Amino acid sequence: MKNIKILFSFLLMLAVTISCSVPEGIDDDTSFLNSASDPAAVSALATITQNNSGKVTLTPRGEGATKFEVYFGDGTAQPAVVNAGSSAVHIYREGVYTVKIVAFGITGKKTESTQQINVSFRSPENLVVTIENDRAISKKVTVRATADFALFYEVYFGDVANEVPVQVNNGESTSHVYANAGTYKIKIVSKSGAIRPTTYEQDFVVTAIMAPTTAAPTPPSRIAGDVVSIFSDAYTNIGVSEWNPGWGQSTVLTNVTIDSNNTLKYSALNYTGIVTDYGNPTNLSNMTYVHFDYWTPDATTLGFKIVNTSQPDGPSKESQFDLSTVTRMSWVSVNIPLSDFTTNKSAITQMLFASSGGTVFIDNLYFYKNPTPASGIQGTWKLAPEAGALKVGPSATDFSWWQNNSADVTTRACLFDDRYVFNSNGTFNNVQGSTTWLEAWQGTADACGTPVAPHNGSANATYTYDSVANTITLNGIGAYLGLPKATNAGELNASATVPNSRVYSAVLSNGNNTLEVVINFGGGFWYFKLVRV
Repeated sequence: MKNIKILFSFLLMLAVTISCSVPEGIDDDTSFLNSASDPAAVSALATITQNNSGKVTLTPRGEGATKFEVYFGDGTAQPAVVNAGSSAVHIYREGVYTVKIVAFGITGKKTESTQQINVSFRSPENLVVTIENDRAISKKVTVRATADFALFYEVYFGDVANEVPVQVNNGESTSHVYANAGTYKIKIVSKSGAIRPTTYEQDFVVTAIMAPTTAAPTPPSRIAGDVVSIFSDAYTNIGVSEWNPGWGQSTVLTNVTIDSNNTLKYSALNYTGIVTDYGNPTNLSNMTYVHFDYWTPDATTLGFKIVNTSQPDGPSKESQFDLSTVTRMSWVSVNIPLSDFTTNKSAITQMLFASSGGTVFIDNLYFYKNPTPASGIQGTWKLAPEAGALKVGPSATDFSWWQNNSADVTTRACLFDDRYVFNSNGTFNNVQGSTTWLEAWQGTADACGTPVAPHNGSANATYTYDSVANTITLNGIGAYLGLPKATNAGELNASATVPNSRVYSAVLSNGNNTLEVVINFGGGFWYFKLVRV
């Protein structure tokens, strides 16, 4: 007995030691609860046994839910309390009931929803089934079935042996992604509380998407000296003397149009060449990157090579960069530093793509360098789409009173898409489109609305930029940067006189592609960060 007590004491001490050895802060860290959101997508799967008993199983579901209350809707006083992943069983008489599901999150936040269930002892009638291939996801099939008197249906997709069917509420849809394209027998069994269900079968052809349905991303605007384009609708392309020349490859090249965009389709791509001009090689010495967009349904590898045929055999003649991973079924933009190629870039005559023999679509093949700094402030600008693009404070270096947050970029999109145009002839334009951000002093609520004169782009305005004093002066009633209420004489109100000019301090950065302006309105300072469009 003594030995047993000693052993028990030892085990107790060991348990205490282990429990106390957990690193400090792990058990007490509940900060993740602060970001927990309300449960979402709350509903319930309702199934019924086929024996005229009215025995219904309700399986509640919801994103972020840990517990549910199920109100049966038939006068039962107390709800069933169900943990996530569990079900509630209830006996109903024949009829239509409104079931309420209350979902609780980990913090106690709750979300509720209601849905009707039809408890019937008649076999389902007028069964209507739709089966469709997804237009965007390869080999994905969506099934929807609805029938009178049915509560739910089961789907057999027909691609595995001893298949367990998917159960779906009557009238709702479910999707399945097949491993392979082909013809499959899909069976739908619609069920009510009656003994006899209603069945539908169809031999359905599952298709694989072998080509993109949307165009490749549109490249950014670049000046001619910053880009050497081989193939792109966005730029002026250099001359190419040979596409997919006969070098013994299996590759078949087809020029296709995708969403009104010219695209190269390489089928059975093991390798393919692009020859610019042997007599007039392309100098890429001043470029810093090569860019291309690709889309593939089946390729497993993809590489890009540049060749200088004037060089002796070796690394200065040709070098290849292979992507570490290849993503299928979506457009992927690739930017490779030219420093990763050992090829002498002063006289490039050949480029090659190499792959695993699948189909690869290529668009926007070009070489580029970082933007050449623009001259002064000439050009078109907009507010930077980020938090802190507008802010106000007591001094030119302290903007602590207020600043926009990242959500404002969306909620005030009508402000962030306004354009401020400094023309080369010294004129200035506010371009707001059909809506801009309005405030109460303009006779409306703080919201997007039709621009109000004179701050509606109607000003016959000019500008002066002093690069020594770092100032911008706008001349013209209604011409402004950022917000129209900010003037050198104060913030405008409904009765204030709109000034004929405004002076902003201005600082250019990022190769003259970022412009930060500040205006002293007497009671404080407004700050606006603009970026070149």
